[in-house]
Amino acid sequence: MPADAWQSRKARDLVKILLARRGAPAARETLIDQLWPDEPPAKCANRLSVALSTVRAVFDPERHFPPGHFVAADKFSFVLRNITLDFEVFLAAARDAQAAYHRNDPDAVRMLVLAETLYTGDFLAEDRYEDWAVAVREQLKAKYLSLVRVLARAAVHTGDYDSAETYALRALERDAFDEQAHLTLVRALSAAGRHGQARQRYRAYVTKMCEIDVVPAAFDHRTL
Repeated sequence: MPADAWQSRKARDLVKILLARRGAPAARETLIDQLWPDEPPAKCANRLSVALSTVRAVFDPERHFPPGHFVAADKFSFVLRNITLDFEVFLAAARDAQAAYHRNDPDAVRMLVLAETLYTGDFLAEDRYEDWAVAVREQLKAKYLSLVRVLARAAVHTGDYDSAETYALRALERDAFDEQAHLTLVRALSAAGRHGQARQRYRAYVTKMCEIDVVPAAFDHRTL
């Protein structure tokens, strides 16, 4: 939904907080504290009810469903219902693909590629400093990194060094200190005969590892 579809930023934030709960109920007191952290809770109960009404109107403007169809609420908590979350679809696809890869399923790489395309960026990137978004964002990022690492290694094993480079670089875009991605990239470049680039990337890897006090692996294309 475009931002201008919402009448209230707090209503939109309410949805985001409930999304981050991943189907678990959120207590009213918790929601009030997260939406209006600097105001007395007793003054915000009505504001929360107004935000809930706004969310329901945005989700179902024609009122085709009962009020609690998408956001169920009682005197204790709120919870999202009957909504497909794109990040849950991504996590399920990633789990299935990695399980297929570990059991040597011949279709595993195709499944990994499909799962990788379902990751569209950091979860609620515009709310980077909100504590309630951090856990989901980090879980999704970690899962994405594990996918592209596997894809990069698999591409090296099959001699597809261009794809290996692509996936290793995608990992490094998300985490510049990903040692495994650095080493896979160096290995792919070296195996492709691009030794100058391999040495350059190895130096970049050493620099990053020194920043976090990690002893770099020795440069040897036969073992990387």
